Amino acid sequence: MSDRTETDHFAKELRDVSRSLDKKRFWSLVREEIAALQGDPAKRQMVMRTAANEVARLSEPSARIELNGHSASSLLRAMAEAADVTPPDFGGVEGRGPDDSVIAISPFEPSEALYAFAFTRRGEKTTFVDGYFYRTAGELLERLSEKHGPGSPCYQQMAKFVADAERAANDSSLPPLADAILARTRKGAA
Repeated sequence: MSDRTETDHFAKELRDVSRSLDKKRFWSLVREEIAALQGDPAKRQMVMRTAANEVARLSEPSARIELNGHSASSLLRAMAEAADVTPPDFGGVEGRGPDDSVIAISPFEPSEALYAFAFTRRGEKTTFVDGYFYRTAGELLERLSEKHGPGSPCYQQMAKFVADAERAANDSSLPPLADAILARTRKGAA
C-alpha cells in the first residue's frame, strides 16, 4: 500500500471513530498505528501529522455531533501518549486551522480531563469549544468561576488562555496548527 493510501486509510479510521463517539478508540487506534511503525520514523511522523490535522478539523465549531471538543481533546490526549509527552505539553499551542482560522489549545485541566479550543475566523468573535459546548469567552470563564471559583488556579490559567487566544486571532505569523502540535510531539516521537 502506498504512503498516500495508508494516510488516507488512517484518516478515514480517525473520522469513523469520531462519528461513533467511541473516544477510547482514539487511544488504541493511534497507539496501534504508531507501534506498527516503530522502525519507520517518516511514517510515524506522517501518522502524527494526520492525527494533528484531525485535531484541527475537530476543534472547529459544527452542528455535527462528531465535531466537538471531546473528540479533539481525546485525540490530542492519544497523541500525547503515542508521542510519550504529557498532556500539559499541548497547552498554549496556537496555529492556523481550516480557512485561515486561528485555533488555540487551552491548558490541560486534569479535573476536567479536557482541553478547550479557541476557534476564530477572520472578522468574527472567538468561539471556545469546550467539551460538547460552544461558548463565548465570558460564558467559559463564568462556568469555570462557578465550578472552581474565580481565585482558583484553573480559573486563572483559563483567563490567561482566553486573553492569549483572543490576541492570537490577530497574529498572521502563526504556523498551521498541525505543525505547532507536531513541534510539541517531537521530543517523544523521534
